[in-house]
Amino acid sequence: MSGRARRRRVPVVRQNTMTDCGAACLTMVLRHHGLRTTLREVGGRVGLSRDGTTARALVAAAREYGLAPVAMRIAPDGLGRLALPAIAHWRSGHFVVVERHGRRGVEVADPARGRLRLTHEEFAAGFTGVVIVPTPGPGFRPGRIDPPVRPWRRRMLLDALRRSRGLVALIVLASVLLQALGLVLPLGSGLIVDRVLPSGSADPLPLIGAGVAVAAGAQLALGLARVRMLAALQTRADRHLTTETVRHLFSLPYRFFALRGTGDLVARAEGVTAIRELATGQVLPAMLDGPLAVVYIALVMAGDRVLGLCLLGIVAAHALLLFGTRRRTGALAQRQLAAQAEAHGRLIESIRGVESLKAMSAERRVIDRWAELFAVQLDAAARGTRAVGGVVAAQTSIHVMTPMVLLWAGAWRVLAHDMTLGTLLALNAVALAAITPLNSLMSAVQRMQVAGAAVRRLADILDADPEPGAGDEPRLPELRGAVELRGVGFRYDPRGAWTVREVSLLAGPGQKIALVGRSGSGKSTLARIMLGLYAPEEGEVRYDGVAPPAAWTPALRRRFGVVTQDPALFSGTIRDNIALGVPDAPLERVVAAARLACVHDEIARMPLGYDTPLPEGHGLSGGQRQRIALARALLSEPRVLVLDEATSHLDTATEAAIEARLSGLRQTRIVIAHRLSTVRDADLILVLREGRVVERGGHEELLALGGEYAALVGGRTAPGVMMGT
Repeated sequence: MSGRARRRRVPVVRQNTMTDCGAACLTMVLRHHGLRTTLREVGGRVGLSRDGTTARALVAAAREYGLAPVAMRIAPDGLGRLALPAIAHWRSGHFVVVERHGRRGVEVADPARGRLRLTHEEFAAGFTGVVIVPTPGPGFRPGRIDPPVRPWRRRMLLDALRRSRGLVALIVLASVLLQALGLVLPLGSGLIVDRVLPSGSADPLPLIGAGVAVAAGAQLALGLARVRMLAALQTRADRHLTTETVRHLFSLPYRFFALRGTGDLVARAEGVTAIRELATGQVLPAMLDGPLAVVYIALVMAGDRVLGLCLLGIVAAHALLLFGTRRRTGALAQRQLAAQAEAHGRLIESIRGVESLKAMSAERRVIDRWAELFAVQLDAAARGTRAVGGVVAAQTSIHVMTPMVLLWAGAWRVLAHDMTLGTLLALNAVALAAITPLNSLMSAVQRMQVAGAAVRRLADILDADPEPGAGDEPRLPELRGAVELRGVGFRYDPRGAWTVREVSLLAGPGQKIALVGRSGSGKSTLARIMLGLYAPEEGEVRYDGVAPPAAWTPALRRRFGVVTQDPALFSGTIRDNIALGVPDAPLERVVAAARLACVHDEIARMPLGYDTPLPEGHGLSGGQRQRIALARALLSEPRVLVLDEATSHLDTATEAAIEARLSGLRQTRIVIAHRLSTVRDADLILVLREGRVVERGGHEELLALGGEYAALVGGRTAPGVMMGT
């Protein structure tokens, strides 16, 4: 079937990470063929990893859904002969869905940028020639795959309102009284025209005027009170929702963060503001004003059916306008948020790497790359503003015409003697009173369309399952420090090559185990498996001979001390950073830990000592950062110490001093290092190559073998000489 023959549009699904574009494309194709599913569900079958998705993984996942995918190489002009939609490999690292191919160009659904129309030349410039045509096979079943119910998401929002139920009740009461007071003016105008003027007596006018004045004053006071109460509710809800979102974010497993950029995560987390505004800024007022507007419309309909039908027609025009533009408005808002997150993330990483940029004099190139992304963001913002502005302009026109339309229809009724002039004025006032909350309701719906894009991006965080045991404090037996790996295997891509395979080791309490090997051999991954940051796909990890349940992992991790090659320090003082894991530790313990890490003397020479502020750790050398991180790890008195190139920035004398002090401790040490001086006294040295242990033994034993370890060392060398790169 030609791509031109198919008219049904492919629903655009946005990717959540830099590596799930393939899964997003398969989700689009499945939805197009009638299987409603989610990116998260499809991503689970594809097998998302830090290295992206392969065409082979997409083909395998498509077959699991009952599709009959065919992968091929084809010239760009051959796409028109294929059964579209098809998944095309784009610029060596991306996938898009080709929706239509015709004489005017190629329409694609890009999970990163949305729906695009490209010229044949533009498409050919990015197309690698690889395409997957996933047509429905005999086993394909349209329908719906419901995601697992996550009631805690609704509970989080309901809890925010439940905590302020007294305030919510007062807001509801104020809203009801406000709308009731809004009927005083129409009633007063009707009385004056139909009763007072025909009677020729002015006696009732002072009473009516006083009543209207009291009602107006009460309406003003209640309006101000409601605004204040809504502001208080927003503040409370914002505090609760933001805190719960951040708490949930940090309860997610390490793998979640490894697949996403910092800037993108921050931008997604900020979407909690959209939820708060939806809940307290739009949804709650709309829920309060909407039913009362319905009461007003019913009153107008009861007073005169013609005016009531006119009012309903105006409401229908508003609704059709919003319904007809909802998809485009939402898509443009999502594109703007994605472009903003990408530009923001690029700026964050550029600022973090400013030292390297300055050293290479590469500022201009980085600025140019950021400026391109910022231009895309501005273009997306302009498109969104134009779309929303068009809707607002149309709404304004309807709003301006409403009084005249109602008056025009009412005039016909008065002239036909079907209604009195006073009734017309009263019903017209009630109708206009109904328009105000209706406009508020329509505005809330419009904002929901825009905010919905932020909520969908935030859902990537809220829908993720927390790490088992996150936030729990189980009573664990005292850890003696034995760590055992039995046939452990792990890979980042469930369908890809193994990063670690069939690794077994036993570190007894107080032993020093060294992991060595060339870069990329799996050493750091193995350390993360020991820490429980990654769960092995094969085998098991035992602590003191026990394979703990997954719910124990976060608590077990607190018994470990970890120092990496480039440790993270945080804004605060040196003391704050050392005592991060033990915030109530007295200064004496902090100083003792710093002495063990051989950094106390340097801290003492600083003017403010341990109270020296560290803006994100800046102002320290690499060696000082590593030693402060080591002091932080030692302060918690861990049973197991994991040192991943933890002394790589130190001179040999300082490294030797630290090694001597650590040797006097009773902790089990897992050491990853290139320096011979760091590993030669280890009780056991494991040599890794391509994720497998190829040699194990002591230093002298491995040298005598003349194998991989001897090649890394390069023969017998003096302390401090590197064993590899």
